[in-house]
Amino acid sequence: MEYGRKNVDRFDELISTIKKTDNIPTLPKIISKITNLMEDDTFPVKYIGELMTKDLSLSARILKIVNSPFYGFSQRIYSLNHAIVLLGANVLKSVVISTSIFTAMKESMEGLWEHSLFCAFTAKHIARVLNKDKNRLLLNSNNKKYVIDEDLIFSAALLHDIGKIIIATTFKDDFRNIIKTAKYDNIPLIDIEYKILNTSHDYLGYALVKEWHLPSSIYLPIKYHYNLILAGDFKIETAIINLADFLTKSLGIGFSGSPYIEKLNGEVIKILGIDIDFIKNIIEEIYPFKEELYIFD
Repeated sequence: MEYGRKNVDRFDELISTIKKTDNIPTLPKIISKITNLMEDDTFPVKYIGELMTKDLSLSARILKIVNSPFYGFSQRIYSLNHAIVLLGANVLKSVVISTSIFTAMKESMEGLWEHSLFCAFTAKHIARVLNKDKNRLLLNSNNKKYVIDEDLIFSAALLHDIGKIIIATTFKDDFRNIIKTAKYDNIPLIDIEYKILNTSHDYLGYALVKEWHLPSSIYLPIKYHYNLILAGDFKIETAIINLADFLTKSLGIGFSGSPYIEKLNGEVIKILGIDIDFIKNIIEEIYPFKEELYIFD
């Protein structure tokens, strides 16, 4: 089949759609305002809390998350302002972003939300373990231990497949064809996307998240979660997301669009300085997270 000209036209059309954001999830104005305010440390928590109370769904999810076993606070939290203080700015950013895409993910593909959320839990847990390991040498250019931002990596992992929403909502027939082909052909989903659309969900997700003005620490790992060596300053974060994605698929949590499971990327082992025993321990530790996938419902 001849794909050349059709694919160029389709690529331009997809990018145009991202810029218009007509058929894909957008950050509601109140959520955008809250996100911007959280960039400024001088704004009082009380003011941010007052803004959040205007979005009942957002307020409810914040309280549900802060009281979930995943965060493990010893006492039940009833105050939204208290929850905001406990979670911190970066977790709140993850929550407001999650709220904006929750419905779109649920409606686009059955199992995509569960896959994405479990991947986010797993990525954050891996980052936490690496940060706590004093003997692990994750060094930056200054020869100091590299500290991974656990909450930013949660956001990046949560959004790593958001490009699939763009394809599902903009080119429904092609999306059905992609999913159908993936079901019967033992090849990676990304290869099928390229064959049909001349682009793939990782690049489209990157373009959308960049359009939302989220930081490069989120959109670059999304763009390169299949091509770790291109991730520049964010190779470690990108490797963590790649590993979290691999483990989520291997455990059969949710559905990412294809039954095909890639082999563990050898670059992940090198970049993170881990071994098979590390991965086995992570699997044992993350498996209970599947019981917490309800927290955004």
